Amino acid sequence: MTNGRTEPSLGLAVADILRLLRRDFYARTTGLGLTPALARLLLYVVREPDSRQIDLAARLEVSAVTLGRMVDRLVERGYVQRHLDTTDRRAFRLRVTPFAESLVGRLEANAGSTLERAFRGFTVSERTQLHRLLDRVLANLVDEC
Repeated sequence: MTNGRTEPSLGLAVADILRLLRRDFYARTTGLGLTPALARLLLYVVREPDSRQIDLAARLEVSAVTLGRMVDRLVERGYVQRHLDTTDRRAFRLRVTPFAESLVGRLEANAGSTLERAFRGFTVSERTQLHRLLDRVLANLVDEC
């Protein structure tokens, strides 16, 4: 995969892995009535309860307006609630509703199945090492932004 270069392209490999992880996950979730973008947003709200909408927009790399529309759809379905931010009257924070718990459980199970497929043949030690190394790469990039 080096193509004559001294190191393989980490960026291309990571982009391909992400594309294939997403494709596998979305194939598992097609019957749940959520678009891939809404499923990702819902999982972010679960992972980071009380996040501000603007922070989630940055994470998902969408505009605040786009994220607002996405949140509207989740609110209409009863999956997410908006709460006023006590430190900023213009901002909203998001929480998953109890109604969404079974759906979230199915999304998380599908994500787990996708990861099991991706890590097929890896030992526990290899998985741990890969996570540790990727966490270091992430920390290096986050610190510089």
